[in-house]
Amino acid sequence: MNEFETSPTTETTHTEKPIFEPTPAPAPLAEVESQPAPPKVGGLTDEQWQQAREKLYWLLTVFPDQVSAFLGEYKQPLRTLLIILATVPFVALAVAILEVVNAIPLLGPTCELVGFGYTCWFLYRYVLFESGRREFGQKVNEYKSRILGNEGGSSS
Repeated sequence: MNEFETSPTTETTHTEKPIFEPTPAPAPLAEVESQPAPPKVGGLTDEQWQQAREKLYWLLTVFPDQVSAFLGEYKQPLRTLLIILATVPFVALAVAILEVVNAIPLLGPTCELVGFGYTCWFLYRYVLFESGRREFGQKVNEYKSRILGNEGGSSS
């Protein structure tokens, strides 16, 4: 007898388990309690329609009140923020125009020279002497009254 062979009189008492056990079969359809499906309208259940109605009601009634209360409370800061945001495109446009003007030979320096000359004239005419400052103050007050209305200003 070979050393790898076992004698026929030796019995093995070892029992092997199968690698996997089958899952139990589902219950027949007759045994499952049939629950009636909720009615669907347009592909949505009544509960989903109710939620949609509640959201629409909130959007049409409560939301405008909340927005108006918010705008009333933060009117001035929102106005300031809006003005700041509105100036951004105008500043970008001014920068673009200045770049084009500076790209033209001799036009940029000429504009700077004209601006310097006007500044010198304005300082001499309205700032240097006391009579010029008084005249400038009167003109400013006249323009303010014309823009804002005659609030104690002269009527001309």
